[in-house]
Amino acid sequence: MKKSSLLSVFVLTILFFSCDDILEKDITDMQITIISPNEGSTVEGNTVQFLWNAIDGANDYNIQIYKGNLLIMDTLVDNSPFVNFLSSDSYQWRIKGQNEAYQTQYNFPVNFEVVSSSDLTNQAVQLNSPSNNIYTNDTSIIFTWSSVPSATSYTFELLRETTSGSITVSLQEGLTETTLTLNGDVIDRDAKYTWRVKAKNENSQTAFFSRVFYIDTVMPPIPSLLTPEFEEEFNLSDIIVFTWDFGNDPGVIDSTITSVYEIATDSSFVNVIESGVSIPTTFSYNFNNSGTFYWRVKGEDAAGNIGTFNSNGKLTVNE
Repeated sequence: MKKSSLLSVFVLTILFFSCDDILEKDITDMQITIISPNEGSTVEGNTVQFLWNAIDGANDYNIQIYKGNLLIMDTLVDNSPFVNFLSSDSYQWRIKGQNEAYQTQYNFPVNFEVVSSSDLTNQAVQLNSPSNNIYTNDTSIIFTWSSVPSATSYTFELLRETTSGSITVSLQEGLTETTLTLNGDVIDRDAKYTWRVKAKNENSQTAFFSRVFYIDTVMPPIPSLLTPEFEEEFNLSDIIVFTWDFGNDPGVIDSTITSVYEIATDSSFVNVIESGVSIPTTFSYNFNNSGTFYWRVKGEDAAGNIGTFNSNGKLTVNE
């Protein structure tokens, strides 16, 4: 019986650790064929499109870009093409495929050069800040983007989303700097906003390049405590599940709420014995000592708004 049990454990262990190897295709000896940029090629403008032939069995691809001996980018992408912004200079790039169990070798590094072009048509504006899809309660925002060689000016547009569509709240043309600050006079309400920039010169212009951000200035609601019930009693051996509900967010923009919870031995929360944060509106706790305890929760949302603690919950833990 003992030998049989040991054999079963051994077989299960082999099956467990070999699962990925069985499910994934062995791509170790495969090679990725580079399409562009290929060896010695020259790319005009600031936008480089990296192309390669996909290989069967690869889930994603690791791309590395070097400038001289300096690694300037190491990124993982799902498929071809991968587009990146590069300034005028000489570069090398290489790529390998991988899945959960196997990976190919990197191809031999490919040399290419990026040179500036006066034709902006197929070039891009790299937006820097604010980041895409951020939530914030700050209505004074600094917008920044990278300069485009051969561009003489930039056009900036800020749009606000409404129930009937998007409206332009700021349009500024002929900008020569790559930084613009807007305050609460323009960003004057909670909403979803899109900001976009294009570069221009006398003969050509880029397309608009855009990002989204959300303004949310409303505090999270005060949560309702669900379990345990007020003054509910438990045994010391019990694992107690605490749950609460924030209800409906009264704001226009619903930022993700993170809960901040505390358990204390006193109703003033001078002696806090447990605290933490949780996105799910629940946590479990096993008390080490008997006694009467108090607990409370407040919300902090992704925009930086901090709510108010609820009225204290109370429970008793018996020996």
